[in-house]
Amino acid sequence: MAFSIYIVLALATFASTFSTLHPRQSSTVTVDPAKIYQTIDGFGISETFQRANQIHALSPSLQRYALDLLFNRTSGAGFSILRNGIGSSPDSSSDHMVSIQPKNPGGPNAVPKYVWDGNDNSQVWVSTEAVKTYGVDTVYANAWSAPGYMKTNNNDANGGSLCGVSAASCSSGDWKQAYANYLAQYIVYYKDIGVNITHLGFLNEPDLTTSYASMRSNGQQAADFIKVLMPTLDKANLTSVKITCCDAEGWSSQQGMMGALNGVSSMLGTITAQ
Repeated sequence: MAFSIYIVLALATFASTFSTLHPRQSSTVTVDPAKIYQTIDGFGISETFQRANQIHALSPSLQRYALDLLFNRTSGAGFSILRNGIGSSPDSSSDHMVSIQPKNPGGPNAVPKYVWDGNDNSQVWVSTEAVKTYGVDTVYANAWSAPGYMKTNNNDANGGSLCGVSAASCSSGDWKQAYANYLAQYIVYYKDIGVNITHLGFLNEPDLTTSYASMRSNGQQAADFIKVLMPTLDKANLTSVKITCCDAEGWSSQQGMMGALNGVSSMLGTITAQ
């Protein structure tokens, strides 16, 4: 199998600590550096759903304080993985992640009508700081859903599947190639500003239907799309980008998708779960 080791993604949380502990709360941890049990790629944060906007809205001094807490390897957590959200929403109301193509261009074969604001809900700013100031070397771009007009339910929320994968036909046509082009273009936008996205995910919790951005997929449907996504990345000269799949809700759910992914194992870089 061509899979790399699993990437561990963790949300950063900060809590106050007490200066003293009662004896019954004390514990001893012994670390033996000579013993190696497994290799961990790193730990990181996700600032999707406009959380990057919240940091960016702080004063310059508090911005630096927050970034140091997250990425500084001396005074902070030293996170080495950043997970960005690829937007699918037609707008940025509430905490929506706005799409780079908010409106249907006229069908899956129409000329794309991408819109890039150079900000991406402040994820551009956080990514640039993380990579260029703090040396973060893993940037994971992950879509919760395709834009609604590419899906069976015509909505980027509330589940629905990508038009064109197995058992998901739409009157509007097959959107697999258009979605692959869309994801590749997102990566190119970041590449143009000097931030190289290292990993690309096209699903998030595909076994769940939620009231926010979500898209259903089983293993076979994911494999259908990967067969289109891989050559699309190659054609765009994005051969170093590793495709991830499928960020299912828990390893047991992910395991249930693995059988159908065997046929595309050589195209996958990392298996992911939550």
